[in-house]
Amino acid sequence: MCASATRFPARGRHLPAAAVTVVGAAVFIALSVGQWRSYRVPSWDLAIFSQLAKDYAHLQAPIVPIKGEGFNLLGDHFHPILVLLAPAWWIAPSPLTLLIVQDLLLAVSAWPLTRLATRCLGAVGGTVLGLVYVLSWGLQTAVAAQFHEIAFAVPLLAWASAAFAEGRWWAVAGWSAPLVLVKEDLGLTVLMIGLAIAWRGRHSGPAGAPARARLRLAGRVMEPTTAQLGLGLAVFGVVAFLVTVGLILPALSPTGTWEYGLSGNTSDGSASSAPATAHLLLRALWPPVKLVTVLLLVMTAGVIGLASPWMAVMVPTLAWRFLSTKSTYWDWSQWHYNAVLMPIALGALLEVLLRLRRRHAQAADDVARPRPKTLRRRTASSLSLWHPCVPTWLRATAVVAVVIPAVTALWIAPALPLAQMTEPGWGQVPARAASAQEIVSLIPRGATVESDLGLLPYLVPQHTVYWVGTAQGVTPDYVVVDPLSGSWGAIAPQDAAAWAQEQTGTRYELIFDRDDYQVAKRVG
Repeated sequence: MCASATRFPARGRHLPAAAVTVVGAAVFIALSVGQWRSYRVPSWDLAIFSQLAKDYAHLQAPIVPIKGEGFNLLGDHFHPILVLLAPAWWIAPSPLTLLIVQDLLLAVSAWPLTRLATRCLGAVGGTVLGLVYVLSWGLQTAVAAQFHEIAFAVPLLAWASAAFAEGRWWAVAGWSAPLVLVKEDLGLTVLMIGLAIAWRGRHSGPAGAPARARLRLAGRVMEPTTAQLGLGLAVFGVVAFLVTVGLILPALSPTGTWEYGLSGNTSDGSASSAPATAHLLLRALWPPVKLVTVLLLVMTAGVIGLASPWMAVMVPTLAWRFLSTKSTYWDWSQWHYNAVLMPIALGALLEVLLRLRRRHAQAADDVARPRPKTLRRRTASSLSLWHPCVPTWLRATAVVAVVIPAVTALWIAPALPLAQMTEPGWGQVPARAASAQEIVSLIPRGATVESDLGLLPYLVPQHTVYWVGTAQGVTPDYVVVDPLSGSWGAIAPQDAAAWAQEQTGTRYELIFDRDDYQVAKRVG
């Protein structure tokens, strides 16, 4: 029959996914190494996470002086999964290591989605969608923003998205549950994943649990239905969120509250407003940059992704971002906030295509000869939508679903970080790099250093580092000033020693003054 003749050949079936993953890793690492070589430091985050990795590598709690004296970073955001950075820091104790770890995590997230796209659309269509994903705007901007904890969430969501598209509900739950260890708000994402499973399985029977997940009561084997599995996962997500923001974060935070919501403060130090304030809808949709972000997500999902309940998994992330007063949360062209949405968008697209293909295959099989339901589903999910037996309308839908995100990616490409790599001189070592390296070597290992953004991450491996904006009450051994770092605006100190003495009341002397870098050393 037609169905059995259109299975994707086993030979080379993993080649597109492997190629896309390698391309993504190579491009991302090139971008990160270029940033590192050229001393580009967009924020203090890389230095913060480097101090965390350094502490974990020494089997210590993540006390991060850059955030403040004695500041436990687990009281800022809840990300215990970052303890996995310790082995990488043992091997290569450098912030560049964290950048490469993130690059590899983001790149490998393309594997399950590209493999599924290849089974659904063939080698060409799968490769195109895989490249659209791995080079997507959300992943590019995350790499350019340097390391953040969401690097671990992206591959988890990618595998969960592929499993959802294939209807492997226990696999979805297994890949989704660890998200609560990545960041506190992802408990709400797990909630939505559970509800999506429950909705998709509302009319189905047992969820196909592995043997170890089945219950045996009174001699009978009991297996949860798909809806029960989904609702259980949803409850787990809600409980994890409430425990994290209501108990764990306040207990570890220096302010005794969750810093980013409820009764705490926003990250810029201003009081947070209650979510129930008037005009929530207007706040969620205005200014227009929010609508642009939503439009790009819809286009990345090929528009047809809107027909999938998986798209609802985006809602918690978009809600906290759009209801915030911080404009950096709304944008699509920078920072790392859109990275977790990329696998969701492509997963929704593939889920709709597979569902349409499955319905057609089941209808055709029912007419031709009855088959067990599990066999029909397995056969349908392994067929290419380009086969002549597939109806024209379904092939046209597949074409549109591939073309829309591909064209969107090409359209916005000039505004994304990879386009900057084509500029003359990008990634080259700056003329004052020798001075920067000399400063790092000049300061003795283990010394306390107060620095602006310029050399902040570069000083972390060998020194105890404070940031100039949060070092109140600290008298560091050395102070490093780079007026070109962007930390000072138009009021950078003209004399690092005089500035340090004014801040601490302790005498400092200037020991380095070259290429706009100044280093002051504490005297006595």
